[in-house]
Amino acid sequence: MLYKPIVMRAHTYQLLICGLFIALSSCRKEPAIQGSNSNPSTESDDQLKITSVNEDYLPLTVKTIAGKRNVKGYLDGTGDAALFNGSWGIELTDDGNLYVADIFNNKIRKITPDGVVTTVKIPLRPDRTSLRNPAVIKIAKDGTMNILALEYTYNFKYRVWIVKPNGELYNPEIKSNEFFVDMGKDPYEDNYWICGAQTTGNGSARGLIAKFLTVNDTLGTNPYSPDNNQIVDPQYPSITGIFCGYNGVKYLVVNQRYIYKLTKSGEFKRIFINYNFRGIYSIIANKDSRTVYVADDGRILAISNNHLQFLVGPRAPYDGRDGVGSSADVRAHHMVLSKDENTLYFTDYSHYTIRKILLK
Repeated sequence: MLYKPIVMRAHTYQLLICGLFIALSSCRKEPAIQGSNSNPSTESDDQLKITSVNEDYLPLTVKTIAGKRNVKGYLDGTGDAALFNGSWGIELTDDGNLYVADIFNNKIRKITPDGVVTTVKIPLRPDRTSLRNPAVIKIAKDGTMNILALEYTYNFKYRVWIVKPNGELYNPEIKSNEFFVDMGKDPYEDNYWICGAQTTGNGSARGLIAKFLTVNDTLGTNPYSPDNNQIVDPQYPSITGIFCGYNGVKYLVVNQRYIYKLTKSGEFKRIFINYNFRGIYSIIANKDSRTVYVADDGRILAISNNHLQFLVGPRAPYDGRDGVGSSADVRAHHMVLSKDENTLYFTDYSHYTIRKILLK
């Protein structure tokens, strides 16, 4: 399901984000599978020169790591003895542990390589409020947890929770006219970029990314906003996804439908322009940036050498089953790639599970 972050006014934007959560919690219909699109190409490496859609899928094995398929709840345990309710963001640390933002349980869950699920203790804020609706989790090399929470209580707040290994908690302030929905890890500097939108004084909006640093208790340095004239649909300019590549390029998703690149030199340009994405929730790339993986409306797509292929996706009877290629039923949300690039881990929001796909 695609959401359109209309940000003409801050209050409207907040209500629409709230609506996104409610809709996602009950949405399970199959997305249509698309093939090649019209107006395919000019000679540019930023386009899919040839769109190759393999409807039989590749022979890739999908396995569920944790959670009981189609059963929501909250329970720690091993494998399918554990229960989740809205698995969203996912992170993989060097020791092989996975961390999941369990958004409707208001928890961060840890999964060991053996599939043992536990709940990570998150301290209370000074005002005694607890973590609510964690959506994105990133973990620094020193073990610091960086959590983006999209709280949709009656007063609606966007909050960042920074939890140090010793339990210290920091909640840097987010400006009232800024709305952040995703976070990307810098592969070299061990810091992060946060993305979303910013409303302006005249009631309009623009997309925004900023370096994830705490400066005087306020988020962000090095802010960047593309000109709305550079965006396909300037009415909805929110940057809804970000991935920082090893090649220095930031891959940005605008309005969940369009992928752009922002180079080190400041070039901002749409890529893969001859394919109509339906609703992108996650984008990542391998270390040499030659292959880009996209979680698009439940499917996992791989784009390599300007060829696009479906890896796995929703398949009747839509029961969240494991299997090889087209025998599996997948609705992917957020993804993370293993260090050896052989395995793609992902959250399956609709089936309340954490899963992996073996790429090699």
